[in-house]
Amino acid sequence: MDYIECIVRKFNLPHMLHRLKSAQKGFTLVEILIVVALIAILAVIALVTINPAEAQKRSKDARRIKELGTLQGVIEQFMADNPDFGGVTASSNDAGATVKNSCNTGWLSQGTNVMDLCNYANTIPVDPLNRSAEFVASSDGTVSTASVNYQVIIDDLGRYRICTRLESVANARKLIEDGVDNGFFEVFSSTSVAACS
Repeated sequence: MDYIECIVRKFNLPHMLHRLKSAQKGFTLVEILIVVALIAILAVIALVTINPAEAQKRSKDARRIKELGTLQGVIEQFMADNPDFGGVTASSNDAGATVKNSCNTGWLSQGTNVMDLCNYANTIPVDPLNRSAEFVASSDGTVSTASVNYQVIIDDLGRYRICTRLESVANARKLIEDGVDNGFFEVFSSTSVAACS
């Protein structure tokens, strides 16, 4: 016992235990400020890396590319059933563009040559923006401003060209994947059809 008593007195264990129990718990203001500053720096880095505006543009471009494929399928079916039909130039921001119905009321059913697409599709896609906006004007990533919409051109020989503009600079290379460098992403049956504008 003498040995234990000596250790207790030498290190004053009861006093040390009392000090440990009564010590303040929590963080200092400086520690909290450092953690908040680090979180803010990481948030800024994440926002710069993710770039939500560019991600939205890429998303709309993906939708455009998918919908051009849909339009191409509908027009090819229509042209197979109506080989003598031709002479249409339509844009999704023309009159009736907000109506997606394919039965003589949608944007492809306006003007002199009406395309009744009821048998081929319930609705006709309309560009996500369908108005004047910034777009990628060339494969080098140059940005310009003009109408961003869908365009369909069918000549008197039944050949077609379907075009759209893309918003995302990340998709600039897609403008030349079709073999034509004209600032449009397009699908076509012939490059001899009048160019999109």
